[in-house]
Amino acid sequence: MADPIPRDLLAKYFGDDPRLMAAFEDQSIAVAETSEAVGVQKEATDALQDAYFLTLSPNSTLPNERVLEAGPGISLADDGANLTIGSAIVVQGGFNVTFTAVAGVNLNLPANGTLATIEGDETLSNKALSAPRLISLGDYADDIAAAAAGVPVGGVYRTGSALKVRVS
Repeated sequence: MADPIPRDLLAKYFGDDPRLMAAFEDQSIAVAETSEAVGVQKEATDALQDAYFLTLSPNSTLPNERVLEAGPGISLADDGANLTIGSAIVVQGGFNVTFTAVAGVNLNLPANGTLATIEGDETLSNKALSAPRLISLGDYADDIAAAAAGVPVGGVYRTGSALKVRVS
């Protein structure tokens, strides 16, 4: 804190009036304290000018701000205390799709075409398979043996190197 004005200097102007001397001495101390507080605030403000901020709306007094904007499929909700970032995938036709991750999941979506699941019955139309690999096909003598092994009607199996479809 800066030093207050010395008493002997105040006495030159206010003589022997102790109340006036005390009032100006208090005033001198208050000015010194205020000056110090302003200096601290200025240093803090200068530090803020150099900081980077992520904001939700532009503020011209912050030169290094970055405004967070919601892109397609992203929503931002600010309740004054918390910012919630949400996302939704809207597919053609306006149907909502929900993905629930029950563990660490990496999902790669095709750039175009149809996304198919690993399990589950699906019908794919107009699809060309280039160099397909059929893994773990059972080797059965005929439809009866394939049926006994659990191959469904319409399911694929092999007899040696011959690829077969179960029809009965």
